[in-house]
Amino acid sequence: MSDDSKLLEDAIYELSQLDSNVTTLRKALTVYEAEASESAQLDVDIRLLETSSTVLCNSLDKAIRLVSPKITYDLHSRNQELESLRAYKRNSERSLKAQCEKIAKLESDLAVAKDHLFRQAIGQFESVSWIGSIMGAMLWKSCKQHESVKALIGTDSLKEFLGMANCVLSSFVSRQSNSNVLLLPESEDYKFLASLCGALTNLAAFPEGRAHLATEADGLLFANSLLHAVHLFRMPAGRLLKRMSLTFVYNICLEQNGARFVMEDENRLRNVIDCLDLVNSEDVLTLAVSLLMKLIKAAPEFETKATIARQIPKTIVKHMIDTNNPQLKETAAHLVELVEFDWMKAASDAGND
Repeated sequence: MSDDSKLLEDAIYELSQLDSNVTTLRKALTVYEAEASESAQLDVDIRLLETSSTVLCNSLDKAIRLVSPKITYDLHSRNQELESLRAYKRNSERSLKAQCEKIAKLESDLAVAKDHLFRQAIGQFESVSWIGSIMGAMLWKSCKQHESVKALIGTDSLKEFLGMANCVLSSFVSRQSNSNVLLLPESEDYKFLASLCGALTNLAAFPEGRAHLATEADGLLFANSLLHAVHLFRMPAGRLLKRMSLTFVYNICLEQNGARFVMEDENRLRNVIDCLDLVNSEDVLTLAVSLLMKLIKAAPEFETKATIARQIPKTIVKHMIDTNNPQLKETAAHLVELVEFDWMKAASDAGND
C-alpha cells in the first residue's frame, strides 16, 4: 500500500472518531439541558411550597388565637360541672345511707310487729278453735236427735253453719297442704273440724237431712271438699277425719242426686277408689268398699257401672277378703262380685229384651 493510501485511511478513521465524539458530546449536552430544566422547575416548586407554608402557618396562628379562649372557657365550665356532680354524688350517697338506715329500722319494727301480730293471731285462732270445738261438739250431739235435725232443715242457721263448715275445712286443708305440720288429733283445730264433720254426718244420717244436703250447694261443696282432702288425712292421726268424710259422702249418696254428684266427676270418684289403700284402718276400708258398692248400684246405666268397676283394683279388694274382720270380709266379697260381673253383657241382654 502506498503512503498516500495509508494517510487517507488514517484520515477517514480520525474523521470517524471525531464524528463519534461529536455524537457523544451532543448526547451529553442534551442530558445536561434536561437536568438544568428540571432543576429550574424544582426551584419554582420549592418557592411555591414556601409560600403555601407561610399562608398555612398564618391561618393556623389566627385559628389558634380564635379557638384557644373558647377551649379554655369550655374546660373551665366542664371542671365546674364535674365539681358540681361530685358534690351531688356526695350528697346523694349521704341521703341514700340515711334512707337505708331508715328502711332497716322500719323493717326491724315491721318484723317485731308481725311477730307480735302472729302470736296474737295464733292465740286468737287457738281460742276460736277451742270455743268452736266445744260448740261443735254440742251441735254434734244435738244432731243425733231426729227432732233437732228436722228443726234445722231449711233454716238460715243451717245455711250459715254450712258456709262456716266449708270455710273451716278450706282453711284446714290449706294449712296441711302448704306446711309440714303433722296432724294432731289433740289440737283444737283438728277437734273443731272433727266436730263440724260429725254434726253434718249425723245430719246426713236422717232422710230429711241428706235430702236437703244433696240438693243444697253448700252441702255438695262440703262433700266435694272432703273427697279432695281425704288424702291429707293420713293414718293413723287422720283416721277419725277420713272415716267421717267417707261416712258423710256415703250418706249423701243414699240420695240419687248425691250419688250422681260423686260419679259425674272423675277426680271425686278417683279419690274414693284411692281410699282402698291397705295402709288405712279396717273401718276406713269397710266404708270405702261400701261407698263404691253404693255407687255401682246407683249408676243408672250399665256402661257407667262397668266404667266404675274397671277402675277398682280387684286384687286389693280380694286381699281384704282374707282379713279377720267379718264386716270388711263380707263387704269386700260383695264388691268383688260387682267388679267381676259382666255389665256390658247385662246391657246387651237388657237391650235384646
